[in-house]
Amino acid sequence: MAAPAGLNLASFARSGLVLAGLLLLALGFGDALAGWAKVTQYQEVLETAAVEQPNDPAALFPTASEGQEREALARAKLAFYQMLLTTGQLLAALGFALFAFGVIRMLRQAPDSSASPPLAN
Repeated sequence: MAAPAGLNLASFARSGLVLAGLLLLALGFGDALAGWAKVTQYQEVLETAAVEQPNDPAALFPTASEGQEREALARAKLAFYQMLLTTGQLLAALGFALFAFGVIRMLRQAPDSSASPPLAN
């Protein structure tokens, strides 16, 4: 199926929906890719973390060991990058929807060159 005669790359570049969709799609893919890489990294860090002895339950204000602090920091970073991954996926989906809606809208508004010209009275 060929594109209508009035549609070219420049007409798509002038469409706000198409441009916004492409921008969100690229941003979402970038966020999702970065989040995915870091989530796997911090999951491996938590799997290899050494399990230490529990704190003394009689202590009123127990101090955290260096290993416990590292594990807590790794868990916080893992949660952040999981959120980044999810946000990236949502932005990519929204960007694809806007891009598709913009293209469909432009195709419907384009003049149909195959239609016969109106007859004069």
